[in-house]
Amino acid sequence: FLYLVEPDNSEKDRPLTEYELAARLSYFLWSTMPDERLVEAARRGTLRRDLDQHVLRMLSDDKSQALVENFVGQWLRIRNLDGVSPDPDLFPEFGDELKDAMREETERFFAYVLRNNRSVLELLNCNYTFLNDTLARHYGIKGVGGSHFRRVSLTTGDRGGILTQASVLTLTSNPNRTSPVKRGQFVLQQILGTPPPPPPPNVPELEEDEESIEAASLRERMELHRANPDCASCHKQMDAMGFAFEGYDAIGRRRDFDEGFPIETSGELIGGVKFRDATELKQKLQSTASKKFTRCLIENLLTYALGRSLEPHDFCLVEKIRGRVSEDQFRMHNMVLGIVQSEAFQQRGTSE
Repeated sequence: FLYLVEPDNSEKDRPLTEYELAARLSYFLWSTMPDERLVEAARRGTLRRDLDQHVLRMLSDDKSQALVENFVGQWLRIRNLDGVSPDPDLFPEFGDELKDAMREETERFFAYVLRNNRSVLELLNCNYTFLNDTLARHYGIKGVGGSHFRRVSLTTGDRGGILTQASVLTLTSNPNRTSPVKRGQFVLQQILGTPPPPPPPNVPELEEDEESIEAASLRERMELHRANPDCASCHKQMDAMGFAFEGYDAIGRRRDFDEGFPIETSGELIGGVKFRDATELKQKLQSTASKKFTRCLIENLLTYALGRSLEPHDFCLVEKIRGRVSEDQFRMHNMVLGIVQSEAFQQRGTSE
């Protein structure tokens, strides 16, 4: 473990010294110690005054790749890809090369939004992604050759945004099949910041025997499974979102049938918001849930920056940053600047 120590014998809150601020900023954006320019600014006492300039310089530096990899790994749980093992009999094409390509697409996509100060809403839905030949073949997209990644414009809406990238779709599946519950829970928890409560005890498992699978589609079996009124309220929202992504198999490939049954991806959210498929759900989330998504992203990034879980008084700061971001077309740099300019980031708290 590495411990970043800010020693102080005082029992009162105090602003960080310029050297301490340089270290906190560098470990946030680069995951390493400050460079000479940060140290020199701290020595001159100009770091706090010129903070925005240093932040933008650091985001454009290659060292910010550490922020991309570590934050995306934490927020979207991409680091868990290493432990994913789809059934090799059902998915023989899944291997290290494809898994690495899945991870790199998501990291390059987030890095592009971050470094180019794009709207954070593009993370939900957009008309581009980053592919190499391995991932393009997996997606059925033609015209991409070579192992190097490049930005690719999309002609359909079924791949733009993190929710329909193979990394997330694979992480939210079971080894032998998709999981609408896991995918719906992922949207609620990691994207909208509204995790469902834990399931009640003694809930029976979904019927997975051969006879049950041949008799009914996964959607029909799950509708019977959630007949328990204790489960229905949470599953109504969660499953609706999860079934929207049933057009993608357990390793993120497009499909129209599952076990011989045609796939039904339409649904309705609480409030009467209807959608036909994952593409339309992403559009609805981008337009009707932008406030929840932006707040959730800020909460996760602030948690990462401070290195601690958020406390009740932090949520006033979250709302302040959200307002700033929404007033300027949801641009990513405003989110980062709002965090580093905050008292929470620039102050060492020692009192309760």
